[in-house]
Amino acid sequence: MDLETLINKDPRYKDVLRVIIGSPYIERATLEEKLGLPQEDLESLLDALSADMLILELAGQANSSLESRVPKKVYMINPEKEKSIREHI
Repeated sequence: MDLETLINKDPRYKDVLRVIIGSPYIERATLEEKLGLPQEDLESLLDALSADMLILELAGQANSSLESRVPKKVYMINPEKEKSIREHI
């Protein structure tokens, strides 16, 4: 699905993309805080954006040795799609 269709379908996609562009390599928890969306809704939005390769979900390194077994998720805009995304948001 193209970006314009996604945004027309649910304007929250635009909010998610705006936050990720403003904070590259943003952690999942920080993204949740900034958007204030229910966890299930955010998961659904991120899955759709990730499936369309508009955003990239990366495994980041944990901050402490206790957390090192569970990599944290960070998100960034796909550099190949960034220009197009900036034009739509």
